[in-house]
Amino acid sequence: MPSKAKESVDLRSAASEIGVHYQTAYGWIRTGHLKAEMVNGQYIIARLDLDSLLRQRRVPTAPKPPSRKRLAHSADRMHKALLTGDEPSARRTALTLVNEGSPVADLIQRAIVPALVRIGQAWHEGQLTIWVEHRASAIVERILGELSPNPKGRRRGTAVVAALSGEYHSLPTSMAAATLREDNWHVEHLGADVPPAELVDFCSHHQVTVVVITATNPDTIPLAHATAVDLQAAGTAVIVGGPGRTLAELVVLARGANTPTHAGVMAKRPCEDTSHET
Repeated sequence: MPSKAKESVDLRSAASEIGVHYQTAYGWIRTGHLKAEMVNGQYIIARLDLDSLLRQRRVPTAPKPPSRKRLAHSADRMHKALLTGDEPSARRTALTLVNEGSPVADLIQRAIVPALVRIGQAWHEGQLTIWVEHRASAIVERILGELSPNPKGRRRGTAVVAALSGEYHSLPTSMAAATLREDNWHVEHLGADVPPAELVDFCSHHQVTVVVITATNPDTIPLAHATAVDLQAAGTAVIVGGPGRTLAELVVLARGANTPTHAGVMAKRPCEDTSHET
C-alpha cells in the first residue's frame, strides 16, 4: 500500500513540481483550478489531482491569433514592402502572421487589403504610376499561392472560384480561393476572364457544391447575375460578389451552400481593392 506521503503533497512541493511560484499555485487553489484541502494549517493536494494538472499543462495549446493592433502594424509593413517591391519583406510579414496563428482570411483583410487600398488610392490620386500597383498585386498573388492552406479532415465540398469575361483581375479570385481552402473546401480556382458558357460547362461535368463569382467591373455585374441564374437552374448554388462584403461572409454563405440553392453576396472587399486598375 502506498503511504499517505506519496498519495498527497503540500502546496510548496506541488508548486515546485509544476514549476511555478508558490503564490501562483495558491492562486489556482483560490480560483478552483487546483483542488486542495486544508490540513493542520497547510494546503494538501492529492497526488491524483496534481498529476491531472501536470498532464493538462503538457498538452500544447494553439497560438493566440495576433491582435488587431498587431495586424494593423503588419499592414503598415506590408504597405511599405509592396510599395517598394520588396517581395521578401512582404513574404516574411505574411508568414510571421500565419505562424503566429492568424487565419489566412485575417491576413488578407487586415494586412494585405489595407496595404493594397493605400496603394490603389495613391495611384487614383496621381501619386503613383500603374506599374507600382500591378507589381504589388503580382507579389500578393505569389504570396497567396505559397500560403495556400491544405487543412486536414473531410472537405466540406467543392467550390469553384472564377471571374467572368471582362473581369481581368485575378487577385480577388485568389483571395476567395485561399479563404475557402482554409475553411476545408476543395477549390477549383479558374481565375479571371472565364467565358460564362465555359463556367457553366465546367460545372455540368464536375461535382460542384458552390460557385463563387467575383465581380469588380460594374459592367460585368449583370453578366455575373445572369450566369448565376443559369447555374442555379442547373441545381448549383452560386455566390456573386457585391460591394463592401467580407471574407467572413463568404465563408458563412459557402457553408450554407448545402441548403436549397440561392444567390448570395460574395466577400467583395478584396475585389474593391483592385477595381480601380485599368
